[in-house]
Amino acid sequence: MKNTTLRTRCGAFVLGLLTILTTHADEDALMQALRAELERSLDELQMEDMEKPYFVAYTVHDTERLGAAASFGALLPSSESRSRRLSVEVRVGDPLFDNTNFRSMGSFSPGFGGGRAIPLKDNVVEIRRQVWLATDAAYKQALQQLANKRATLQNETRTEELADLAPQEPFTHTEEASRTLPDLDDLQDLARDLSALFRDMPHIADSQVSTAATYQRTYYVNSGGSSFIRNDPSASLIVRAQAQAADGTILHDFVVENGRTWDEIGNPDDLASEVKDMGKAIGERMGAPKLPDRYIGPVLFEGQAAAELFAQVLAPRLIGIRMPDTESRFASMMGQAGNPFLDKLGARVLPRFLSVTDDPTLTGEGFVGGYAVDDEGVPASPTTLVENGILKTLLTSRNPVRDIERSTGNRRGGGPAPSNLVVTARRGMTRDELVDELKLLMEEREAEFGIVVRRLGNPLFKPSNGSGMSITFGGPQQQQSSVEPALLAYKVFPDGREELLRTAEFAGIADAVFKEIVAVSDSATNYTSLYTPMSFGGLATIISFGGAGFASSFGQAVTVSVPDLLFEEISVRNPTGNVPHLPVAGHPFFEE
Repeated sequence: MKNTTLRTRCGAFVLGLLTILTTHADEDALMQALRAELERSLDELQMEDMEKPYFVAYTVHDTERLGAAASFGALLPSSESRSRRLSVEVRVGDPLFDNTNFRSMGSFSPGFGGGRAIPLKDNVVEIRRQVWLATDAAYKQALQQLANKRATLQNETRTEELADLAPQEPFTHTEEASRTLPDLDDLQDLARDLSALFRDMPHIADSQVSTAATYQRTYYVNSGGSSFIRNDPSASLIVRAQAQAADGTILHDFVVENGRTWDEIGNPDDLASEVKDMGKAIGERMGAPKLPDRYIGPVLFEGQAAAELFAQVLAPRLIGIRMPDTESRFASMMGQAGNPFLDKLGARVLPRFLSVTDDPTLTGEGFVGGYAVDDEGVPASPTTLVENGILKTLLTSRNPVRDIERSTGNRRGGGPAPSNLVVTARRGMTRDELVDELKLLMEEREAEFGIVVRRLGNPLFKPSNGSGMSITFGGPQQQQSSVEPALLAYKVFPDGREELLRTAEFAGIADAVFKEIVAVSDSATNYTSLYTPMSFGGLATIISFGGAGFASSFGQAVTVSVPDLLFEEISVRNPTGNVPHLPVAGHPFFEE
């Protein structure tokens, strides 16, 4: 009897599998396996007297990655890897109230299954076994999470009645495979050749070149009828260098190139010129004067500096972050995390002549952050965030936030993130007109000089703490942002003369200062950086390691297109804190 029952179950399993495989015969075997296990989970996943899942989603990242690094013309360890990682999302309850959006002292998990390695080859049976194990664990975790959430809220009154999952029409999307990885030798050659340029720069104490190329194919299917197969290629070059002035001040800079393929990284000769210019600029800063005193007055951010400033201060505030329900004793740990812009919907956050759009459909011309469908199967489309200075909405996922109940199609990785942020102006000035406007502001204040900033630091590429790693914490919940120091800043005098500053630091810059932008340029700089989606506490964590291009695999590529920005008043000062002593002995290569 037992053998008959077992044969019956096995026969039903095989028959169901064959039906699904036949129905989707044109899909990859991996996607067919996910569909088969999804259907079985929806039919059979239920513990005795417990609720069945109402929503299940599977994501697999199939990733090939190459990385190389070099320092001073010598190759560092390279990497070449292939992986398949599965994540499982199981929701129990209903869209209005389920196991998500809750945190307790005993659990930091969002209620979804963590990453699990699955076979690299299309072994459907083994893939399904791994999916089954991950789904079972995620389901049991979801039940416990829902029980804890209900128990907690029985004794507390919710301040906001928000649904836990926004509705979404089914959407399907499939991209043909287009593997575009270069040879590892190409990455190694470029890293070695560019790093060797520092042999002619005795003032540079430390430098490293990292290259990386990734071909990722993402598979997604959910119980709501959405599915996609999406190509996510990326490539990057990172050159970092630092020196130390006579007084111990650390001076650093970087060259970064991002693209979707290795061919977009750039011509080696042009990159070599850029690296040489960076090294020369660091040398000039070593002998440049510091600010005589704290400066408060007009500041013009040009090119990379304008884009980096926007990315560090305003971009994180354009994200709609949902703060979870918590136990009372856990609430104090969460603090006042959240996005202050949620309270500014309908208010002015920029000058009336500026607007901001997030557009993942943009491609080419340096736009790297685009995609056809987000990580929840929501089709990509432009979103107007700021119109004529007025904040219209924020970027969201299917996790509703106050006053924004539907997804904008911006789920990327662990939460909502920008794609291509474009700042447009109804009126812009030429560079000469902007400088004239700066001089007028100086004249009004009877200031001896103004300040122009042409390069800003980036949290990913700041000097390490001596362990080869640097960590930066931040989040939109802060009313003031900690902006990285200027890498290229100049005093500008009324006669047009410029004087290079060694370095400059900004006091906390409040988002409100962006409302007081006086003027912008009539052209924009497209600049790509990495953005880390906010965690449950609204806290962004950026970690940078040395090695073979690690930074390029951390976070989501976001392109910002920003004109030059003239601010009427910003506080600038010399760097605060202690500085390290100079090395006791000289650089061994140049000592010889």
